[in-house]
Amino acid sequence: MALVTPPSWLQSGSYPAESDRLNAQALYATTGIIGASSLEVIENSPAGMSVKVNAGWAAIVGTTQPNMGVYSTYNDAVATLTITTADPTNPRIDRVVVTVRDSYYTGANDDVIFQVIVGTPAGSPSAPATPANSISLATVLVGAAVTQINTVDITDTRVVVTSNLSLGDPLPSQTGNTGKYLSTDGSTASWATITTDPTSTVFMLMGA
Repeated sequence: MALVTPPSWLQSGSYPAESDRLNAQALYATTGIIGASSLEVIENSPAGMSVKVNAGWAAIVGTTQPNMGVYSTYNDAVATLTITTADPTNPRIDRVVVTVRDSYYTGANDDVIFQVIVGTPAGSPSAPATPANSISLATVLVGAAVTQINTVDITDTRVVVTSNLSLGDPLPSQTGNTGKYLSTDGSTASWATITTDPTSTVFMLMGA
């Protein structure tokens, strides 16, 4: 892929949405949830053959082909997803995902959907693969002949989005002070407190 031109937001230019998504990938390096509580899959109440997905954000890197960039998506309310009737003899493992569908690359749909990818019943079942353009939220063990899904059956598969920003780089040194570092544990980040010269201007960034 050559240099993408025109660059985004050129005053007199026009550009495809793909260019914006590639810009977003400068921030969101990988597919993942944005915020630790986003899109958690939980037991429905009352329990039955369904699960709930909580509200929240996700960033999804397009994988149908290279250089699709990052799609961002938001679920603004709890969603209920149906789990297909259990096999009478063998257990299976289903996978709950969020999938972006973009007809520019494949198919006929332009949307984002929740899906339950149904696994194959077996004595020792395995979970189905995550589809293209998707984030896996959870796997669900569907036991033989069960009539409800409980918390113990749900395994969280969410990962937190990672960034291309250099979180470990030092802050610039201020007059009479040593630059401090942005600390991170992989899911949260915060700037260390610094004291600056009264003539200096410091921009404080707050981590999620």
